[in-house]
Amino acid sequence: MTDLAPLWVGPSTPAVHAPAGASAVFLDRDGVLNEVRGDGTTALSPRTLDDLRIVPVAPDAAARLRAAGYRLVVVSNQPDIARGAMTRATAVAVMCRVVDALGLDGAYICPHEGSDGCWCRKPRPGMIEAAIEHLGLDRDGSWLVGDRWVDVAAGASAGLRTVLVETPYSWDASGGASPHDAVAPTMRASDVAHAAELIVEATR
Repeated sequence: MTDLAPLWVGPSTPAVHAPAGASAVFLDRDGVLNEVRGDGTTALSPRTLDDLRIVPVAPDAAARLRAAGYRLVVVSNQPDIARGAMTRATAVAVMCRVVDALGLDGAYICPHEGSDGCWCRKPRPGMIEAAIEHLGLDRDGSWLVGDRWVDVAAGASAGLRTVLVETPYSWDASGGASPHDAVAPTMRASDVAHAAELIVEATR
C-alpha cells in the first residue's frame, strides 16, 4: 500500500458539541464502541454492516462524555483493508454508521498493515496528532479509551491520559509487535460506560 495516510470519516450531520480548543476523548472502536466478531477472545473487526453490533452501553457513555464537554473522536486500526479482506468503501460505511449512531465528532481510520511502515497505525500516535490539529483540540485535557495495549501506548505517546477496557486480548501482539513493560494505562475499566464514569469523576 503506497498511501500511508489515515482516512478521515466525518459525521453525516456536522456535530457542534464543543468549541475549538475543547478537550477530547479519543475512542478505539472495536471492542469499545462495537462488539468484536466471534466469541470475544480475539479482536476481530466487523467486515460488513451486517456484522456491526453497537455495544449496548455505548450510547449512554457517549452522551455522558458529551455532556461533560468532551469532543469524541474514534481512532481505529483497520488492517483488513490492507489485507484485502474489506474494501475502503465498506470500512468507511461501517465507521459512518458508528459515528452517526453515537453522535461522534468523527473518526480516523488507519487502513494499513503493521509491515506498511505508516505513521498512523497504533501504537504510533499519528491519528491522535492528526485529530488534534484538524479539530483544534486541547491535548492536556484529553483522554484515550481503548481495549488493547496499542491504544494505551498511542495515547501515552501523544501525552494523553488513558483508560484500558480490559478484554481477553488486551495484551496480545498486534501487527507483529508486542507490548513492553512501560505500557501502563492511567485507569482500567470493565466497559466504555465504566470508562466514561472514571473520566468524568477524574475531571470534576
